[in-house]
Amino acid sequence: MSSRASLALLVAFVSFAAVALQIDRTTTATEQLAVSAIAWAFLAVVLTLQSPAVRVQVVALVGVATVLECIGSLVWGAYTYRLANLPLYVPAGHGLFYLSALRAASLPVLQRYARAVVIAVAAGATAWMLYGLVAGPLPDLLGFVTWAIFVRFIVRGRYPLLYAVSFAMTTALELYGTSLGIWRWSPVLPALMLPAGNPPTGIGAGYAAMDALTRRIVARIERGRAARRRAGTADVAALPHPSVPDTAAGGAS
Repeated sequence: MSSRASLALLVAFVSFAAVALQIDRTTTATEQLAVSAIAWAFLAVVLTLQSPAVRVQVVALVGVATVLECIGSLVWGAYTYRLANLPLYVPAGHGLFYLSALRAASLPVLQRYARAVVIAVAAGATAWMLYGLVAGPLPDLLGFVTWAIFVRFIVRGRYPLLYAVSFAMTTALELYGTSLGIWRWSPVLPALMLPAGNPPTGIGAGYAAMDALTRRIVARIERGRAARRRAGTADVAALPHPSVPDTAAGGAS
């Protein structure tokens, strides 16, 4: 995609998320399905404009994010959606979000000032994490843990600009969604008994972790495909060529 197309996708996603979450404040479970259908249609359309490699990556992330959503919300109860379900627009939203972050990180203006952007986001994340530790009735320890994960990815990860962009976008989306009451984080995580903010200050690290996991999954799939292709080529090469007489068989006769 061109820079103009990437910017258009980013604006379209932000506009859609802003409107869809506002609408979802008052929807019933049935009405929520309409929002979900639009989200999936939006994702399907924008994926047709991407390269096959990006499509595979986004689809893989949707799968990873959906599993983590089911565990985090429906099973663990770390956070709960307004209707105590997993809205069907959420998996599609993860795909749209990730694709938008990929395209945003590819913009020339951000690439040109990548180091400054990464440092600024890391500094802002650190300041907000410290605020979360002292501002609430309980220290946001989940925010601290996720902030540490984010810093690890920034320092040692392969795509620090993408991680910084996704962290900033996730933070904005979390603040917006929780302020509308679309979802709410538990003040203390079940089982772990770890205090958390609403949202946790470092929760933007989640996309860095999902990106890393998704890339590993896609790489493993590609290695498996390549191995099968090589095995198939080797099997074909091992077959006797039809134009070559079977001299062994001829000698036996």
